Amino acid sequence: MLKTIKKVITMKAGNEKFKAQLTKVYKAFAERPMTMKEADVFTGVMRENICRYVDTLLEQGRIAILRKRKCSITGYPYVNEYTGNPDLFPPSNQYKMF
Repeated sequence: MLKTIKKVITMKAGNEKFKAQLTKVYKAFAERPMTMKEADVFTGVMRENICRYVDTLLEQGRIAILRKRKCSITGYPYVNEYTGNPDLFPPSNQYKMF
């Protein structure tokens, strides 16, 4: 989490384009599970930027990797499918302390 905060702080203050794209990508993953390339086509945000946003959102725990599957756009057989819907997050294998 601290690493993510440092990333955001080091970016230029008032970078509205970054915030707008990050929000657009998060909402796309929350709407339905998809790969990075599918999110690229769905949102219009470049896949290279989506890769950065996915890293940030994963660190924050706002999205999760759902499974590996074939991409419907590129046809590549082993890509991560991401979701922003907490109901679809895979169950944690961590033991609960309390």
